[in-house]
Formats: sequence, C-alpha cells, structure tokens
Amino acid sequence: MSEYDVIILGGGHNGLVAASYLAAAGQKVVIAEKNDFVGGPAARREFLPGYFSTITNSPGSLEPMIVNDMKLEEFGLKFVRPNPTLVHPLEDSQPFIGWRERERTEAILESFRPGESSRYNAFNDYLQKFANRLGISLFREPPTLKELVRNLDAIEDQEAFSRIVLGSARELFEYFELSPQSQSLLSPLAVVSGIVGPSTPGTPFNLMMRPLSLASLAATEEDDPRRMPLRGSTGLPVGGMGAIIDAMEASVTAQGVTILRNKAADRIYTRGGKVAGVSFADGTELVAPIVISAMNPHLTVDILESDDERWTAVAQKRRTQPLRGKAFKVVLALDDFPRYTFAGNEDEARALAAAQLRVAPSIRYLEESYADMLLGRVPENPVIWGLCSSMTSPGLAPEGKHVLSLNIGNAPYNLTGTTWADERDRLFSRVLDILEQWIPNIRGIVSDYAMLDADEFETEYGLVQANISHGDMLPFRQFWMRPFPGLQNYRTYTDGLYLSGNGCWPGNFVSGIAGHNTARAVLRDMAGTSGGVHAMTQG
Repeated sequence: MSEYDVIILGGGHNGLVAASYLAAAGQKVVIAEKNDFVGGPAARREFLPGYFSTITNSPGSLEPMIVNDMKLEEFGLKFVRPNPTLVHPLEDSQPFIGWRERERTEAILESFRPGESSRYNAFNDYLQKFANRLGISLFREPPTLKELVRNLDAIEDQEAFSRIVLGSARELFEYFELSPQSQSLLSPLAVVSGIVGPSTPGTPFNLMMRPLSLASLAATEEDDPRRMPLRGSTGLPVGGMGAIIDAMEASVTAQGVTILRNKAADRIYTRGGKVAGVSFADGTELVAPIVISAMNPHLTVDILESDDERWTAVAQKRRTQPLRGKAFKVVLALDDFPRYTFAGNEDEARALAAAQLRVAPSIRYLEESYADMLLGRVPENPVIWGLCSSMTSPGLAPEGKHVLSLNIGNAPYNLTGTTWADERDRLFSRVLDILEQWIPNIRGIVSDYAMLDADEFETEYGLVQANISHGDMLPFRQFWMRPFPGLQNYRTYTDGLYLSGNGCWPGNFVSGIAGHNTARAVLRDMAGTSGGVHAMTQG
C-alpha cells in the first residue's frame, strides 16, 4: 500500500498549486523537490551576503483566483502597490511613467501624439473583444483546432485571428497606427518568450494572456490587475516574490502536504502501461498510483522508462524541438537607491526607484537585439526588466542598502564561437552602460554583484536551454502543441502519469494556471466524469 495518493515531482509554484487543490480534495500528497528550496525561479535566494532576490521580479501573471483559493493572504501574503508602477525610458522622448491614475497615464500617451490614448485603448479593447469571442478558457484543457475557431464565422473575427495569431506585433501596432513610443511600450511584452522580435509572426499572442484570463473568469473587483494591459499593476509582494512561495508553502503544509527537499528524481518507472513509482538520486523510492511531473516536460521524457512506442516518438520530438532560451540574471548590491535623471525631487526619485524598470527604448532597439540573438551574439541592446525590490521590502538588503534585480531578456543560450563563461562580464558591463544613460549614479553605488548566465539557469533551476517558460509561448507552441502533440491535456500515454508546469498549457510564467489545470484533470479522472469536481472552487 502506498503511503501517498499523489507524488508531485518539482516544487515550483505550479507543483505547489497542484498540491493545494489535490489536498483540498482529500488526497495525500508528497512533493519531491531536487533543490533545498521550493519555488523554482520565484524562490527567494541570497545572491550576495545579506542581499536577497529571485529570478522572477514581479507577479504580473499571478492569477487572483489561485491567490484566493489557496488563502495566501491568510498565510501572510501582502501586496504593496507603488505609484508609479512602471518606468520605461524611450528613445527621443520623455520616459513613459505608468501611473495608477488613468488620467495621468493617458496624458503621457497624449504627449506622444494627439489622440494616442484613444488609439492605445482601442488596441487593448481589440485584444479583449477577440479573447471574449474565442470562448476558450485558460482554466480548462487547451482547445482543439475545431474549438479554437468555432466562434469565428464573422469575417471580422477571422481577420482578428489572422492579425493576432498569424501576424506580427509590429504589423498589429501599425494597423492601429500606434505611435513609436506606444509600440516600444508594448513590444517587450510581445517578445518576452523565445528567440523572437517584434516582426516575428505570432508575437501578438503573447499580449493575449490577460485578455484570455478575463474572458475565462470575469473580474469582480474594479482594481483587478488583469484589467491593466501593462503589467506592473498587480502590486509587489511584501518580501519580494519569495513571499508568494512562502505563503504557498505554508498553505499546502497546513493542508497536510509533505515536502521533501534535495530529492532529485532520476527515474519514473511503469508496469503494464501504468505509472508504478519514482526512484531518486539518493537511492530511495516513492510509490503512488498518481505521479505529476511539474518539471520541464523535456526532463520528464528523459527520465521516464516505458516501452510504449508513443513515448519513443515523443523522445524524438524532444530532440528536434529546441527550447531556445535567452535568460541572463544580474543582481546588484547598492549603497544607495538608483536615481533617475528625470526625477524632479527626492520624493519623486524614491517613487520612481520603487517602480518596475523596463529598458527597450524603441522598436529598432528590439529588432537589432533579435538579430543578435539569431546570430548567437551577446546583445549590444540588452532588454532589461528591473526592480529595486528593497524600496518596498527593506528586509531584502542590509539596513540603508538596496538590491537591484535585473533580468536580461535577450541573451541567447547558444552563443556562436564563444561561451557564456567568456562573455558574461562583457554583457554585465554593457548592461551598466545602458543603465547609466538614465541612472547616472549606478556605477558609483554598486558595491557588489552576482550573475547567472544561461548555463547556470539550466543547471541550478532545471530551465532547459535557459527557457524560463519551458518552451516558446507563440501560437505554434501553444494549444495542442504544448508541450507535445498528444500530451496537451495534462494526461499522458501512461495511466496515472500527468504533466504540469509552465511547459504545459498555457505557460504564462508565475500564474499557477497549469498547476490548477493538472489537479483538475487528476480529480476528474478519479471521479470518472467529464464534468467538474466539487473540490475545485473555480475553473
């Protein structure tokens, strides 16, 4: 008799979410995590003595439903909502400052070009109307092709499908006659996953996650962060992103979930077409009728032992489907907070320093960055996503000091003719050069720094080829293609073995949706019904 009903491999946020829903349904769950910490890229780590950060900077994708279902606020999760939320320097223009007050943001948009706020709002309304028209849910199994297009009889809906799913972000921006500045604001969100640029087909789909979430589950509160097209509106967790993981861990522990750390799975074994158990690198084994792998699906395929020829075909697809990651991390220990050149006074300087920073000043900047990635070069135009999290959570740095977390979003995993060991310092220096244009005190206040290159993302976090979303999130790697054709609905060819994590539909970074959906699939199968299960409060 097994000690557990369900084994979950991987203690990232999706593994924790799946465990919560299953435990709420009365299942006895164990999570096996290879590291000595849970949370994966959202885990709080001490990158430098006394300076704490995470790989992910902000919770812009986190689903409010999951926060509520896991009762994370009861377990200590609190948010602070800086104002402004975003600083985005622009080429040949004043920077965009994302204020919470709609009228202030619209005034900045109007400064770009008369009528820009109307065009910008029309663009976002277009995405939301298309999401509503599709009639699909992020909180269900991915749609089939027939289901995806079933509501698109009208020619205007078919046109929207072509522009959003088949066209490029740049073409869609130009169709709405958005100003160069607005295009620069939206483009980083469109190219956030994969080796892509603004002109790459399918990139508008990366802008659809918030619209699809709202279409899947309507907002009940006026300040629901999903209403805001530019991320940053969610607020920042007090204690950094690690506070989300702390609350999730406390939640599942209170539900009776067991978490085993330093437990690296090295084999998932089967008997008679059914999952039988998991063996680990330390020589131990766990047995349960259900195994959920919340690891990267590519890693799951690598450790699965099965004589089913369908798995052999998946292994072949795994070899010919590169993940094409582009992650690079810099953490700066600072003696002062970063001061922008455009801050008017001390109060404004502090407010701006607490906001998220996004460096992608023009479409041209991003297109040139894309060219570097295609050629396997260290980017001359690093796309930077930054946050000085100690401005809102002082405990993340020593008293009077600060920590600046920088994610470089266009550092290709595969370099041509060189290695990251040889190039990391050059990229670091280039990042400081770029920041110095808007934060002239940056070099003078850096007391220490840490870096994670693409190789370290892979070895330390299990992010194969440094792909933070476990696979491209363009349409050709979504729906029935995620993670592999035939394995798209969280179930597999082996009875009792399920897939989860960001490699499954819909991806979407730190959202928790895949964990929710996998738990839903397991509970539906246990109940022997195609309908919902009472334990799932939503979806």
